[in-house]
Amino acid sequence: MRLRKSVGYLAIIAALLVLPHLMTDQYSQHILNMVLIYCILAISVNLVFGYMGALTFGHVAVFAIGAYTSSLLATKLGFSFLPSFFFSGVSGAIVGVVIGIPTLKLAGAYFAMATIGFHKIMEVIFQNWESATGGPTGVTGIPYPIIFGIHFKNEADYYYLIAAIALGVYVLYRNLIRSHRGKTIIAMRDNAIAASAMGIDVPLVRIIVFTISTIFAALAGSLYAHMVRYVAPEAFPLSDSVMLLFMVVLGGPGFLNGPIFGAVVIVLANEYLQQFERFNMLIFGMAIIVLLIVFPSGFAGLIERFKFQLSHKREGNAYVREVGLEEIK
Repeated sequence: MRLRKSVGYLAIIAALLVLPHLMTDQYSQHILNMVLIYCILAISVNLVFGYMGALTFGHVAVFAIGAYTSSLLATKLGFSFLPSFFFSGVSGAIVGVVIGIPTLKLAGAYFAMATIGFHKIMEVIFQNWESATGGPTGVTGIPYPIIFGIHFKNEADYYYLIAAIALGVYVLYRNLIRSHRGKTIIAMRDNAIAASAMGIDVPLVRIIVFTISTIFAALAGSLYAHMVRYVAPEAFPLSDSVMLLFMVVLGGPGFLNGPIFGAVVIVLANEYLQQFERFNMLIFGMAIIVLLIVFPSGFAGLIERFKFQLSHKREGNAYVREVGLEEIK
């Protein structure tokens, strides 16, 4: 088993090293970088929606907070990339605690509405606090990262930094889900009353998971800001939160690799369907509806179903739950 895991990690690292050499132009490289950033964002949403069972529309606002924190520290205070990146994660942690404590007491649609309200509040702040955020014009002149004398002077060079951080986030996320704490999170999601009766501090676990997810989202925002070198309020619309949920649901909510599959498919489809001009969103929406009907458990659920059938651990017509196959592994 350890050998298989080691081979899997080596294969992922090899693929990440080879991919940029397959990119023929700067646009393709930009799309590849965006895929990795959205993988981190989708992972953060999957922690809350897939594993905690809470519908959230606020992670794009946290993404924006991370982007603004990193960009302002770099442009106005002259911080280098690493401190800016670190403090963007700190800002995500603060948001997770401050927003999580009051809102995680809510359930279902009420929590979702609270996260929408949080996003709208942040939109107003970004638009009107001109002395800090630059208002509608945003923040410009964000530098490319320089780490220990290494200059990431273009997106092709920056890719390796994004890939390393994305891989690190994935490892942390995987270890959390596969740990005893991960089983606790799943038990809490499936039956919070029973989990509480077993001695699990449900409110505390929810705050911790939510805070970890907001840290990931803020770090993704920092990576995004230093890649595009410009942030403005219109770069973080509420509709992107819906897109993130599409990624998680299409990839497979509550599955370890679900957000990865969803981010890859949605980002690539959203970009390459632009050639259809006026009909691109129509095609995109219809494709998502069809895929969700055909694969209700997402791509990860389909793969897990196939693996179970192949290993004869379940009968061929066994039903795989749409959310949360991880606890039976």
